[in-house]
Amino acid sequence: MSVETEAVIEALDNQGVPTRYIMILRELYKDFTTRISPFYNNITIDVRRGVRQGDTISPKLFTATLQNVMRTLEWDEMGVKIDGRQLNHLRFADDIVLITPNISQAERMLTDFDNACGKIGLQLNLTKTMFMRNGWVSNAPFTLNGTTISECSSYIYLGREINMMNDLAPELSRRKRAAWGTFKSIEDVVKRTKNIRLRAHLFDSTIIPALTYAAETWSLRKQDERSLAVIERAVERSMLGVSRISQMRQRIRTSDLRQRSKIRDAVLHARISKIRWAGHVMRFNDNRWTRAVTDWIPRDVKRSKGRPLTRWSDFFTKAMEERYDAQRIPRARRTHWATLARDREKWKSCWYPLESLDDQRDDR
Repeated sequence: MSVETEAVIEALDNQGVPTRYIMILRELYKDFTTRISPFYNNITIDVRRGVRQGDTISPKLFTATLQNVMRTLEWDEMGVKIDGRQLNHLRFADDIVLITPNISQAERMLTDFDNACGKIGLQLNLTKTMFMRNGWVSNAPFTLNGTTISECSSYIYLGREINMMNDLAPELSRRKRAAWGTFKSIEDVVKRTKNIRLRAHLFDSTIIPALTYAAETWSLRKQDERSLAVIERAVERSMLGVSRISQMRQRIRTSDLRQRSKIRDAVLHARISKIRWAGHVMRFNDNRWTRAVTDWIPRDVKRSKGRPLTRWSDFFTKAMEERYDAQRIPRARRTHWATLARDREKWKSCWYPLESLDDQRDDR
């Protein structure tokens, strides 16, 4: 179902949009009709709900309306407490995630949201509504108005597969398919291109982004880095027309292939993307959740037995420790990576050698 037009107008008014703009939009949607022609008979239908598909302002109108709905929900005490604030949901347009500490609270929040959406003409798509739980949540069923909500072990949100084990292997498999799919779409052009600089640019601007999409959020382990490198080398060999067997027979080193292709290193690109993103996050000063969850250390949860899973910040902690050890800086004088990241120039200087390794354009 689509959002009602009056609900859109009300949302804009509640959010302080100037009256003249609201009047213009009201006129645009006034006496709005659509026409169909079954069996060559023209039928005109009045449209009283929904936003115009393809109109550049339509996503903004829908987002504003959904924001108006969220303001009516009494969720101040719902969700997970993070440094004194409650994180109960995340949303990007109509892609919404509810975050709760238990099943009963999740059922209440989903019911509240469903009822609020129903008042403006929206209806939840229960076939796409799923939930995940970690080891701290009971195995109780999750229902909405008597309908059982499906449980999943992983979910693709905003183009990135996530799971409770923080296992990157499934996402790397998706990135592999995306990289090969992208390569196939430009394969003919790349193989016909004799200009090394242009060919490398095509690779770097199409395949690398597909292979490292959302790398800013990755918690890379050594085995993940090896997997990423293997994928890139396979696509690189295909671009150069060198099979794995011929590479072994001719004893061509991987570094020699890289000198021929001049492409960017995917692992280094993923690291640099993460470094830049970390700098942006740590310089946020507007209380956004991105910064809050990065700084957050759970206080009321005991760590499970065994080696802890790789955390997003472990890369920075380990890298800075190695840097300090190499420079023989006493522990008392060592600065935490999060503090360094707040200063753009200091943060950039920490990683300058890494960035120079990634940029091979001088030889192109």
